[in-house]
This record gives sequence, structure tokens and C-alpha cells, in this order.
Amino acid sequence: MNHTGIDKVTYGVTDLEKCAKFWTDFGLSPVKTGDGQKKFSAQNGALIELRSANDPNLPPPVGDEVSATAREATFGVRSTEDLQELAANLSEDRDVREDADGSIHTVDPLGYGLAFQVTQTTPVLAPELEVNVPGRATRINKRAEKYDRAMPLEMSHIVYVTDDIEPHKEFYVDRLGFKLTDAYPGRGYFARGAAAHHHHNLFLLNPGQGKRGFHHVAFEVGNIHELFGGGNNMTREGWDTMIGPGRHPISSCYFWYFKNPCGGAAEYDFDSDVVDDNWEYREWESTPENFAEWALAEGMAAELMFKGIQGSFRDKKPE
Repeated sequence: MNHTGIDKVTYGVTDLEKCAKFWTDFGLSPVKTGDGQKKFSAQNGALIELRSANDPNLPPPVGDEVSATAREATFGVRSTEDLQELAANLSEDRDVREDADGSIHTVDPLGYGLAFQVTQTTPVLAPELEVNVPGRATRINKRAEKYDRAMPLEMSHIVYVTDDIEPHKEFYVDRLGFKLTDAYPGRGYFARGAAAHHHHNLFLLNPGQGKRGFHHVAFEVGNIHELFGGGNNMTREGWDTMIGPGRHPISSCYFWYFKNPCGGAAEYDFDSDVVDDNWEYREWESTPENFAEWALAEGMAAELMFKGIQGSFRDKKPE
């Protein structure tokens, strides 16, 4: 089964306007729908969809009021043959609905909404990186670009908190054909779609608290300057950092997570590992150092930092 990555994440929310502002500030582009819903697109066409939490067509919530708002993840596949194979597989022990657009919808073993469609995303090409290092200068007589905001290229992964992680992992990996890339055995599993090259499109996490729910969704940006520009813009707009900026040693990426009024968090990523079938799976100890080699706990307050810089120049006497 050729899963290509995430095409869409659908939320059930109580404040559509506040949630819409979050995603436009985050850098996604509004998509006209005309049906009372709100949709926002990354540059490759991956969508965030907002619906009323009371919409009867949404899958039921999973988890508490804070973590239950992400109702469905839609993964892309390459062909209608892939869809037919998935529908036959899933129909063996669960209800499967096919919509007019050909997408199929069901729930996974813990009740998370799960859908598949022939992918609507298109490949994107990030701007060429121009980086100067000794002996390998690629930006000559030119200043590096400064970003006032981010415009995410693609949606890379979704994370669920699960209190029954082994059957949950087996459903996606052994049954649906997702491929494990790394793991905290018994505690967390990173998996990618079989036809995808992200380090992971799905992460299942058991924090040992007997809980289940949505944790976050992540988006890739084009360079480290854009990650900081996007994070600073979100801070200026009043959105709170969950954690970051920082860097994950397992997937190699820089990150910055923001608390999301839709529930959970939204993450900027840059420089994530790109993998294929030659990737070597590895098991890791679940430690803070393996989660982040470094991270700021509460973000960077851009205005306060600027005031501090002004003060340091004002107080310093010329030599």
C-alpha cells in the first residue's frame, strides 16, 4: 500500500474565527469552500480543515476536551488500486465509508478518525539554500534573507498520545504497511507511509499516564531563517510557545511548537531526515536528551530581546 504522507487533518472546534487566525498567522493560505467550513493550505496542497465541534459528520472525539479536537487524519495514496486494497483490508473488522470524492473513512483501534484518498498534494521545491561556511561559500556579495513570517511547504507528521501502544503500532505497521523508522520501544514509535520519504508521518506516544488524544501536527519550512521568522511572528501575534526553538537528535530537525487553539500544538520543522528503504531503524532510550539535544522552554520574546539589545548598545560606552 503506497501511502504518500498526510493530505489533510480535520479538527472539530468551538471558535472557528480564533482557530482560523491561528492558521493564517502560522502561514497557511485560506482556501475558499463556501460550505461553512474553513480550510487552510500548505504550499504543497496539504490541508487543515476546521469544522464545528458539533458537526454530526465528524468522527467522535478521542481524549479529554483539550486533546480531542483533531478528529481525522487523511493520508494520501498513489492510486485508486491502493484505495481499493485499503478498503478491503479495513472492511474486514470495521465500518468503512466511501465519500463521493472516492476517499474512504474509518477509525483506528483507539477511535481516531482515519481516512485515505488518492493524494491531492503536489511536490514542492524549496528555494536553494545559500549558506557560507569556510571553503564552501554559496552566498557571495549578498546578505542572507530575513523572514517576517513562515509559509510552510508541506505537512510532515501527526502525533497521537496512546494508552495501548503495541496494538496501535501493529495496526499501522503490520496491517496497513507503514514503515518503522525509529522507536522508544514500548513508549514511542516513528513511522512513515510506505511511499513517503519523511522521517515519520505518524508518531505514537505512550507517556505512561493512561491517556489518549491528539498531540500535534508538524509542517516543514524552507530554511532555519524561516523557522525563526515564523516563530517570531507567531510570538508577536500573541500565540504561546509550547516548546522551542530547539533540535531533535532522532529526526535531526530544528523545531518550534506553538500551543494551538484547535487543540494540542502546531510545529515548525526544518532540516528533517529524508529516508528510503535503506534507512537503518534504531531503538532509543526515552530520555530528555534524546527528545531534544537543546531547546528553549518558552520561546523567544522578540520585542523583549530587541529592547535588551537596544539597552546593551545604549549602556556601552565607545572605546
